[in-house]
Amino acid sequence: MSGINLSQAINGPFMFVHEVTGTYLLTDNYNDNVGEAVQTWNLDPAMKNKGYLGHLWYIEPTGAQDTALIKSFENSRCLTAGATAKDYPRLREPDGSLHQEWIIRRVHGSDQVAHDADSYALLPRVYPEYALGPQNNYVSNNVYVVPTSMWGGPPSISQYWKPVFRGEKRDLPTNGGIA
Repeated sequence: MSGINLSQAINGPFMFVHEVTGTYLLTDNYNDNVGEAVQTWNLDPAMKNKGYLGHLWYIEPTGAQDTALIKSFENSRCLTAGATAKDYPRLREPDGSLHQEWIIRRVHGSDQVAHDADSYALLPRVYPEYALGPQNNYVSNNVYVVPTSMWGGPPSISQYWKPVFRGEKRDLPTNGGIA
């Protein structure tokens, strides 16, 4: 089981795998430059070259209940909600803004069943009635990910993400080569 433990200082790195499509959350163009949006992608195996690890994320608790920063693996840039709920979330330098805080809500999983994978909805703290999902609910590969309405109810399966633990940072290549 690869659940997120918000009592730890830092969790990850994780890949966030979409429950319906099996695609993963990736920064646009695989890099984590400031201003990059996020999308779904399915390259298998995922890239391992330094500078192209935009599919790996850290979770850093903020101290608020079920709330964390979602940070890029290589440069610790924060996934940041836009000026409106429907704007593309983009990577920004950490600035203490509530737009960078995400409610990490467990939506599936079992503490009693060892192989029952945990799934989570990722809600922007400033727009808690929305959760990250494929834009226009278009469940496919290569689709931008945006906050989508939960319509006053719980998150839908199109807003479920499974964190897949990718090992310690030292296990990933640092020399730019393929492992």
